[in-house]
Amino acid sequence: MTARPSFQIGGVRLDALAAHEVSERVAMWASAGSPPPRTVAFVNAFSIVAAGRDPGFLGALNDIDLSVVDGVPVAWVGGHMTGLTCERLSGPDLMHALLSEPEHAHLKHFIYGGTHEALERIEFRYNRGGTLKPQRIVGTHCPPFRDMTPEEEQAFERRIHALEPDILWVCLGTARQEKWMIAMRDRLRIPVMAGVGAAVDFLSGQKPRAPRWMQRAGLEWLFRLATEPRRLWRRYLIGNVLFLRLAFLEVWRHHQTRRQQA
Repeated sequence: MTARPSFQIGGVRLDALAAHEVSERVAMWASAGSPPPRTVAFVNAFSIVAAGRDPGFLGALNDIDLSVVDGVPVAWVGGHMTGLTCERLSGPDLMHALLSEPEHAHLKHFIYGGTHEALERIEFRYNRGGTLKPQRIVGTHCPPFRDMTPEEEQAFERRIHALEPDILWVCLGTARQEKWMIAMRDRLRIPVMAGVGAAVDFLSGQKPRAPRWMQRAGLEWLFRLATEPRRLWRRYLIGNVLFLRLAFLEVWRHHQTRRQQA
C-alpha cells in the first residue's frame, strides 16, 4: 500500500487518507496477525485543542501509527494543505464496518471500555446467531474508573493473550485511551489497538447519533451539543473557536512556506 503524506494542525500529525484507505489498512494489519500492535487514533478538532494543553496527550498522538481524520473541518484543512482526498472517518463507523461486513468475518474483536449494559448490548448486536456462526466479539472488559492495579493489569494481559483478538477496541475517552494504548503497546501481543471513544455507546444504541446528512455537513458536533448541552457546551462552543484559530494559522503558514519555495 503506497504511503500517503501527513499534515499538522497545532503540532498534531494527521494522515491524509480517504475513508476506504483507512479501513483497508486497519483490516490488513489485523489480518496479518503480527504483534506488537499497530495503534490507531481518531483525531477531531477537540483532540487537537486538548493536545495543545496536554503535552502527554500530544506526545501520545504523535506516537500513534495511524492518525485518522475524524471531523469534516479537519478533513477540509488536510485536503487544502495536501491537495489530496482527505475524508473524515469516525471510530464508530470503522468499528461497525469491521464488525459487520462479510469480508471481515474472520477477524476477532475485544472491546475494552464502556458500561456493562452497553457491552452486553453490543455483544448481542454483533454476535447474534449463537454457535451457527463465528463470534466476532470474543471478549469485553469494563475497567474501573481508576487506574488498574498491577495485579488487575496482569490478569487483563493474560486474558487478552488467551483470547488472541485481532483488534482491541479501546473506549476510554479522548486522551486517556491514546495514552493507555501507548503505555500498553509493548505488553500486548495483538495486531491492532484502536481508540474509539464513545463507540460502544453509539453502536449499542445507548446514545443517538446525528443523521447522516449532519455528519456529512460537519454538523455532528451540533447534534451532540443539543443532546448533551451541559456536558459538551465548553468542548464545542469554546473548543471549536480555538480550533479555527489553529487551523487558520496552519493554513497561513503553509501558504507562506509554499510562496517562499516558489
